[in-house]
Order: sequence, then C-alpha cells, then structure tokens
Amino acid sequence: MTSFARRLAVLIAACVVTAAPAATTTTDFSDLWFNPNEEGWGVNLAQQKDILFITIFVYAANGQPTWFVGPATAFTGSSGGILSFTGPLYSVTGPYFGAGTFSEAGVSARQVGVVSFASGQISTGGISYTVDGVSVTKTVERQTWRNENINGVYTGAIAGDYTGCGAALNGYYEAPITLNVGHDGGSTVTMREQGADYFCNYNGSYTQAGRMGHIQGNGTCSDGTNQSFIATEVQGSIQALSMRLFSQFAGSCVFNGRMAGVRRGG
Repeated sequence: MTSFARRLAVLIAACVVTAAPAATTTTDFSDLWFNPNEEGWGVNLAQQKDILFITIFVYAANGQPTWFVGPATAFTGSSGGILSFTGPLYSVTGPYFGAGTFSEAGVSARQVGVVSFASGQISTGGISYTVDGVSVTKTVERQTWRNENINGVYTGAIAGDYTGCGAALNGYYEAPITLNVGHDGGSTVTMREQGADYFCNYNGSYTQAGRMGHIQGNGTCSDGTNQSFIATEVQGSIQALSMRLFSQFAGSCVFNGRMAGVRRGG
C-alpha cells in the first residue's frame, strides 16, 4: 500500500461501518462536502451508479481561488465496510465566461494527480488527492444549511428481515403500507405506518446531514409491542419518501429493512 493510500485508510479507520459492500446498494454520496473546521473550501460529489464526479474548490499558493476535477472517480472496492473510489485529477482551463460565445476548442485539461474518496458512514468520509506532487488528506462531512420537510401522506411498502424474533417471525417480510408523516421541517417527526391489518405509531427526533435525514425515537404498534427505531438515509421529494429502517423490539428481536412510498395528493 502506498503512503498516499495509507493516509486515507488511517483517516477513515474510525468510521462506524454502515455501508454494504457494493457501490450501487449503498448510500448515494452526491452532496456538497466540507470540513467544518476549515470553512472556505469544499468538495462537490455527484454519483451515478459506481462513478463519482468530484469537484474540489480550494486556493492556490497565491491565495487565488482554483478548482480541480475528478470526472471518473471509480468504485474500487470495499474493505471492512469502507467503500473506496479512485480516479485521475485534472486542472482545466478554458474560454472567459463573459465571452459572447463559448468555444469548446479552448478547453484543455491536464492531469495533475489522483483523487480518492472513502467512507464507511452515511454523512462523513475522507478525501485524499495530489496536485503536482503536493499531497492533501482531509476529513469531510455533508454540508447542511436547511432541514428538509418530509410532511405528507405516502403510499408504498415496507420490506426487510426480522432476526432474533422466533421461528414464527424470523425471515424476510414485506407489506403494502400507507405512511402518514407529520413534520414541519423542525426537529420532531411523527409517523403512522398503516398496513392491511396493523398500524405502528412512531415519534422521533429529526436531524439533517446534507441531503440525508436521520430520525431516532420510539414506536408502538397495534398489537401492543414497543420498539426503538433509527431511520437513516431519509430522503423526501415532491414525488416520494424513502428511508432505511432499523427497529429493536423486546429482547433480541430486530427488523432491518427499508420503508418508502410515493406522495399522495396533488
């Protein structure tokens, strides 16, 4: 392992592993990322399947703003739940933005090094890159400036696996549901999961990390069972709501799965 790779591995070794070992089945890393202790520079990540398009906006030695781009930062595998992406890094020049017409012939790209991004968490990661022999390694996190509002009624399904719950319940489970969410964009959320022959009411605290919401709280179902739950990768839009859901019931009984639906109404 090169010293460049070792620095990145050390940087993210403390991450709590929550990701699965395939880029297409993990969190979407698309977001604006930054280091809260070093405000003024940042990283844009845009993910399509297993490729990241990375833009780094920083400052040159003379203090002037500059940027670098890694347009093909590819998934290279996972180790211990930490996903890694690596690709060439370029410096790009082109025509003046205020020119009357834009000529692609005036655009040129020069490879200045490589860039790597790795993460074992939803909201934090590590980035390392080299520019003409200068190496940089930083921790970054999703930048947040406003909570999403996921209030609404959704028609969809819940799907996942029960473990430690006894032979009658253990195994894969899925069911159509209606999900009624009460949220005003603040720190509290209520949810009612209504199935064909049951319901569960949830109350939780909402936090935001970039595009991803996080809800943690407790729930009670119509059969009288109580649970604690964590909903991660909560993403709402005008079309739909989706989340990963982990619930802990009495004893060792847990549910680990997904809950999602399309928004009802106009």
